[in-house]
Amino acid sequence: MRIIFLSFCFAGLILSGSCTKDIDDYPKSNLRAITAFSFEPYHNNLNNIFTKHEGVIDQTNKVITVHLPSDAILTNLKPSIALSPWTTVSPGNLDYVDFTEDRVDFTVKAQSGKTAVYSVVRVLDYKYTKADLYSISFPEVMEGIAPLRRVFPNYNNNVSITITVSNTVPLNAILTDLELSPVARNSTVEISDNGSETNYRPFTFPGVVDYTVIFP
Repeated sequence: MRIIFLSFCFAGLILSGSCTKDIDDYPKSNLRAITAFSFEPYHNNLNNIFTKHEGVIDQTNKVITVHLPSDAILTNLKPSIALSPWTTVSPGNLDYVDFTEDRVDFTVKAQSGKTAVYSVVRVLDYKYTKADLYSISFPEVMEGIAPLRRVFPNYNNNVSITITVSNTVPLNAILTDLELSPVARNSTVEISDNGSETNYRPFTFPGVVDYTVIFP
């Protein structure tokens, strides 16, 4: 009985082994494409990148065009790169890349070993289109141990906020600082001291504002 049992076991091993196909026997994938390319503010906020800049991909000519602001720091940008399956790219996703040249090449390698080269063309002509205020603060008016500061809700236009100050604060000349929202970078600000909503003057950061008309 012992000999018969061992014989059946051995035969079963031979049968199962003949049906096994190693993964190396399958054809290697030739996919080698960049499917998305962008610069995200989370990874590039120290490079003056404050909004997502997404590249436009020309798959036929393997050219990716991305528009960046003129004050972007180009020496160590970190691109976010999405690839086709079983694909690698060099430089890699979130690698530091020097974009001081107008064109940077990325080599994409398929599982089969075949390669494709994508040229990323950066154009320094992006203009911010938002004009939103994030906060207002009074550097010389203290609230506890910190300057008085209030944040505007939801970056909405025509939003009013209420600020309470001490009677000892001279309302005719309060040093005022405005903080723009990140996507309103490089915006200019004008202010109407007399509350007319028509007579505006350029405002510098920070600047002195007469609030006696608004708070008589």
